[in-house]
Amino acid sequence: MTFWKKGREKLIKNILLINGSPRAVDSNTILLSNSFLEGFHQVHSDAHIETILLKKCHIQPCRGCFSCWKNEPGKCVLEDDMSILLEKYLAADLVVWSFPLYHFGMPSMVKAFHERTLPLNLPFIERGADGSCTHPARNKRLCEKSHVIISSCGFSSTKNNYEALTKHLDRLHGNHYEKIYCAEGELLRIAQLSRVSGPYLEAVKQAGIEYARFGGISQETHAILETPMLEEEAYLEMANASWAMEGEKAADPYSNLKAYSFMRQMRASFNPEAGIGINAVLQISYSDLHESYQLLIKDNTCRLIVGTEYTPTTTIVTDYDTWVKISEGRLDGPQAMMQKKYRVSGDFGIMMVLDDLFGGRRAAVKQQTAAAEKTAQKKSKMVLFLLPWIVLWIVLPFHMLYAAMAALTGSCLIAAGGETKWDLTIYERINPLILAGVLSLVIFDLADLQILMAVSYFLFALIWLASIFVKIPLTAWYSRYIMGDKALSNSLFIKTNRILTILWGGVFVLTSIWTYYLWYTPWFSYSGLINQLGPILMGMFTAWFSKWYPARVARG
Repeated sequence: MTFWKKGREKLIKNILLINGSPRAVDSNTILLSNSFLEGFHQVHSDAHIETILLKKCHIQPCRGCFSCWKNEPGKCVLEDDMSILLEKYLAADLVVWSFPLYHFGMPSMVKAFHERTLPLNLPFIERGADGSCTHPARNKRLCEKSHVIISSCGFSSTKNNYEALTKHLDRLHGNHYEKIYCAEGELLRIAQLSRVSGPYLEAVKQAGIEYARFGGISQETHAILETPMLEEEAYLEMANASWAMEGEKAADPYSNLKAYSFMRQMRASFNPEAGIGINAVLQISYSDLHESYQLLIKDNTCRLIVGTEYTPTTTIVTDYDTWVKISEGRLDGPQAMMQKKYRVSGDFGIMMVLDDLFGGRRAAVKQQTAAAEKTAQKKSKMVLFLLPWIVLWIVLPFHMLYAAMAALTGSCLIAAGGETKWDLTIYERINPLILAGVLSLVIFDLADLQILMAVSYFLFALIWLASIFVKIPLTAWYSRYIMGDKALSNSLFIKTNRILTILWGGVFVLTSIWTYYLWYTPWFSYSGLINQLGPILMGMFTAWFSKWYPARVARG
């Protein structure tokens, strides 16, 4: 990685966060600043961070009386909060400036703060190394201070928008500052677009980690931060759809419909990459507004239709407020569906990928490492969990010791070396422990073949049944790739898998019972093969139930 500067000149113990947004804690920019400081604090947890909300401070404009230079050097005649703020400003090792771009510059309250720092300088004029003139600092701490500027704007790009601010900052802080400029800042608070804003905030956090370690932000991280979160065309359409302009109302016959603007935003957030291979008509009918809209998804495109022009593939019937809350993340969609706050009919499969379809498409970032791509491809495989047990049950009727040793060896190899290729779960990791117990029964001759077969199935069943009492049941770990890792926070997905896990556990409890009684039949030698029929049939049931049950709940 290439950094703005190598090494840190001093230890940063005191950080002053100056929130210069008129929206204070509700600003978009503060989300960026908090992520940066979270990363910094991850490295230096002992650093003290103090926040100033300029909106709540009483700061009068500078009068230009120069009393702080002539009458009482270093002291301003104005009596307001600035005297205390200057003390905090001087004491800080690092100042993090957090503000949005206003009129291609800093907000007026930030400018007022800067102007009121005049008492910290001497009246004399010096010529700098670059030939420019400046006033020298009254206190050397002013020269040692580092600055990070974090700013967001509503434009689709920082280019041709931040140049004036940057020139101003260059004169104010010289080479003692880093900057993070974020275009499309309005996306940061849109919950349904967290799949694009989330990675950006993680990159800002990484910037904080790098700054804490090296005193600068790497060029690779800067490249990610300078890449817009959404492609420009999609962002502009979404941003413009959010404003109900009077001129547009007159030209658009649908502008008087309450949900129209919201649906335009939803259409604008369509992700063509997620739409590959999908041809569907998603109809959303707002029961309280008596308005219906169709999203025609075809050939990686999405078209918004007002009304019911086509036969829908999937229909969502909801009230407007419920759907808005779900889209903004203020209401859990699957939970709301189970509570019958809305219902879905038709092909339920579209609901499984709805967040991907309308979560926006991230603008291309070339700085993806091969390691990250390889990690993203790793998946959990249930066969890795099942294989040692299958080996045990097939070989056990023929040779108890070889069966137990083979199963234990296989499970240990999977647990030890499988991580490089697969995303192992806790269940692959506990297999060796349980199978070691099975081997102990064989070595110490604590169970005959009849008992050992039944006990092994029962132990296996206990793994399934025990997992229903934890947050994520066993089957959910292996089926989550249909929806991605976000499935683990989907209440309907978890409930479906909890039911399936109970049923799978029940199958193996029953298997342990009838295996015990197979001892008294000529078929016992083939019990390992015979007992695979239950899992095969259960697998077929699982494939059907995992689609049928969510659709049943959706229909209300």
